[in-house]
Amino acid sequence: MDLKTLYELVIAKGLKEDLRSKEIIEKAIKKTKKEYALTKGADRTFFDKEDLKHPYNDTRILNGTGKEEIKTVMVGIDIGVAELLLADRLRKNGTKIDLVISHHPSGKALAQLHKVMALQPDLWESYGVSRQAAQGMMKERMEEVARGVASSNHARERDAAKLLKIPFMCTHTPADNCVTNFLQKKFNREKPKKIKNVMAILKRIPEYKLGMKENAGPFILIGNEKDDAGKIFVDMTGGTSGPDRVYSRLSQVGVKTIIGMHCKESSFKVAKSEYINYVIAGHISSDNLGMNLLYDAVEKKGKLNFIECSGFKRIRKK
Repeated sequence: MDLKTLYELVIAKGLKEDLRSKEIIEKAIKKTKKEYALTKGADRTFFDKEDLKHPYNDTRILNGTGKEEIKTVMVGIDIGVAELLLADRLRKNGTKIDLVISHHPSGKALAQLHKVMALQPDLWESYGVSRQAAQGMMKERMEEVARGVASSNHARERDAAKLLKIPFMCTHTPADNCVTNFLQKKFNREKPKKIKNVMAILKRIPEYKLGMKENAGPFILIGNEKDDAGKIFVDMTGGTSGPDRVYSRLSQVGVKTIIGMHCKESSFKVAKSEYINYVIAGHISSDNLGMNLLYDAVEKKGKLNFIECSGFKRIRKK
């Protein structure tokens, strides 16, 4: 398949696995189109028109025309200049690499990371948090993240890929949608009664078994094995971690256990004060699971050869 087709398959899978309704997603895209219609001059010239097609601002082709034929891909959870140089070295030693893929965003996709966070309030609302509270809390947090990424040298990896003539892309929220939906459905279906049952479910999944081998497997951050699991919320998509205040709201609407990739210290303190169980499934392991689910879907349209790097291990599901 060519690069453009691969990219479009990634987006299609992300939309399919999105926990929001089709109507909510279409509404978000319509809002962006209205904003674009009002732009003029330089703002219109440089508007990222991919935003008019889908809501995944953190997933982009960063280098390449889209016409490149893709058979062998080098995939990592994080791709920096070092990994791009590694790809170049491998190519010079005879290994064919048609494309390098990063899970975490880079380039203009990183610059827009905060925009993807808009999906989180919709998920909280589905659990019973009021729309006004959800939107209000997230606005402040999005602005904080925007300030944080603004100082980054976004073009660094993209420029390296251009100089090395390596097609390069990142696939963030579509993969995170995959792991979130997969785990949420699994917990909803199996209905674990205790935290020990939650842990047992995670530890049966190959990606989390690999994490355990690296001493980075699932662990209980807040609570203990004998605690009731109650209502479970899988918090693994939406760009990056949300506002600390959301944990009190989730507690009020009956969420008893959160399954996350990671948890910043300030969030830990608030969640603990709300007596919410918090299980860390593992960051790299969860990203790995999401990427594998994503590329299982892509490979239905054509097999790819994978070169694993930077924490990624290709595990095909049956």
